[in-house]
Amino acid sequence: MSQKELVSNNMKNQKQQFGFTLVETLVAVLILSLSIGGLLSLAAGGFFSVRYARSQIVANNLLQESLEYIRNSRDTSFIQGLSWEDWQDTLQTDTSGIQTGIDSDGCFSSDGCIVNPYSSGSKVKMCSGLCPNLYYYPDNGFYGYNVSYPFTPNTPPYQSSFTRKIVITPSFANTDQVIVTGSITWLNGSSPKTLSQKILITNWKP
Repeated sequence: MSQKELVSNNMKNQKQQFGFTLVETLVAVLILSLSIGGLLSLAAGGFFSVRYARSQIVANNLLQESLEYIRNSRDTSFIQGLSWEDWQDTLQTDTSGIQTGIDSDGCFSSDGCIVNPYSSGSKVKMCSGLCPNLYYYPDNGFYGYNVSYPFTPNTPPYQSSFTRKIVITPSFANTDQVIVTGSITWLNGSSPKTLSQKILITNWKP
């Protein structure tokens, strides 16, 4: 074999080796990309699940707060000597929180009402269309509405995606019963979520 042929064969072998190395590199890069993509996907899914779980806990607590306020208002009214009908009148308000005495207003309306236990003024107001969003107060760590409170927060509250409402409907089976439906909606990313619960309140005072 001549020297020229030897040189030609060496060049071919080198090209084959270079080509094989390039293929290996591309395969390695592909495998690495798929691995990193899978890890990022798992991390994103975990973050999304944690955020949803946290929001669901907050929503459940806010929903329980509103239902317990309605239940407590009945007990407080009875202790103060109000009748079953007088207690229901306290929940029949307009959008300013003024009692109307009209069965289709306030919490008895189809739009429902909001309850604001922290307000220094009217604590029950009828919603006009959609109920307002709750605000989060970072200094105090609670959710409420952007109204005057007995305290002045140092950090301004910001609007959250949580919206809750209470709808009260009389029970047709018994005039001494009302059905209280609480619902709360929020956004988990761009996906709307809803949580609702019903309780039965009775006229326990003889």
